[in-house]
Amino acid sequence: MDQQLKSNPILRWILFLPAACIAAWLAWFAVSLGNRITMGRYIDPDSFLSRVFIEWISHAAMGAAFVYIGAKVAPDHRTIVAYALSCLSLVGAGFLLFPAFLLADYWAVWSGFWLITGVGATAYSVSIDETNINT
Repeated sequence: MDQQLKSNPILRWILFLPAACIAAWLAWFAVSLGNRITMGRYIDPDSFLSRVFIEWISHAAMGAAFVYIGAKVAPDHRTIVAYALSCLSLVGAGFLLFPAFLLADYWAVWSGFWLITGVGATAYSVSIDETNINT
């Protein structure tokens, strides 16, 4: 299956966006669950500082995974795909932040800020070729 996926660029172009979305959700879920399990023995996971940390790290990982995995699944032009996914993420985060501000849901604003930061950090690391996304 892996060899068939590598030899079929059309299938990879079709799957890069769903793979990015699934990877983003899995990154968010894994980090959130891992933090709740490990912190649950020592700190109340629903306390203010615990929630600040969980929202921060899980949404930053979610943004980074969306850009990185989406670009790695694309068969070519990976740097351009990473930038396009970054722009798509920023537009989506902007649409999600607008109602968060209107409803004064500050947890959503905090999460959106760190999602944007994770996307930006990954796009920056691609731009300076730190991630070496084209291999």
